[in-house]
Amino acid sequence: MKECILKQIKEMNRRERKVFEACYNGWYLSGEYRAVFFGHERRFEADSIHQLYKDVEAWFASHAENHGNDVLLVKLSKAA
Repeated sequence: MKECILKQIKEMNRRERKVFEACYNGWYLSGEYRAVFFGHERRFEADSIHQLYKDVEAWFASHAENHGNDVLLVKLSKAA
């Protein structure tokens, strides 16, 4: 399984990698997460890091054209 995950990471583009690293560094456990970059904020409910990544990546992708170089922070705001 680890090899499969590493292969997927190697295939990620720059934006996807940025989101993956922010989610991976911010993941703690199931609950409500807060994602923030350049004045934009959104909260996500997640019970797995994969779900969190999927949701944050879709949201960040919609802003990437204008803010793709900004720092993205993802942190647990409320545990489940």
